[in-house]
Amino acid sequence: MLIETQNTAPKTETHVETRATVITTTINTKPQRNAGLVAGTLVETAVGWRRVELLRVGDHVQTYDGGLRQLRCVERSYYGADHGGYALAGILHVPGGVLDNCEDMFVMPDQMLMVTSEVAADLLGTPSVLIPALALIGYRGITRQQPQGLIEAITLGFDDEEVIYANSGLLAHCATGAKSDFFITLDHGRAKALVLLMGKNRDVLDQAIETFHRNEPELLAAA
Repeated sequence: MLIETQNTAPKTETHVETRATVITTTINTKPQRNAGLVAGTLVETAVGWRRVELLRVGDHVQTYDGGLRQLRCVERSYYGADHGGYALAGILHVPGGVLDNCEDMFVMPDQMLMVTSEVAADLLGTPSVLIPALALIGYRGITRQQPQGLIEAITLGFDDEEVIYANSGLLAHCATGAKSDFFITLDHGRAKALVLLMGKNRDVLDQAIETFHRNEPELLAAA
């Protein structure tokens, strides 16, 4: 089994004072969630789009609602039991454009993503919510595939939880757990219900929303 480590050394060319970061190394301990950004994913930074596996502590990353924020930790996990990594049942393939991503990409199943939908606005009072990527299987061609080779997943940490841009428009949540202190978070069941309504025509959507309000008022309530 490969070793999961935290990369805590700041880049030498970054002239920004950083707070001390605790260095930990965990051997043969599987992460609590199969989350993180898959190596090869592009992340928007202060110096343009960069592959996530090239980011280091001290780099500045563009966030959804907080501007540029400095990376405080970078954790790496490896998946693919046949290649020495952790076992993984599947990884999501997201076709280009489905989640405003500029090209096809792979997403870890437990990675929390921010989606914007009129369904969420009508039912929850906010258009943007966090859902687990796994709930998107079947939506506009998103499929679960078996991992090919060794997969590196990189988890980015900031002073606070953040949502960052990946592959142009996909919005990925960066936090220590799936819950959020700032955004409405849906569990898998509620997220799946939301996804099933996304993309419906207006008449079908209005009827479904009326039914939910009448019979299942808490089906899409925030967890």
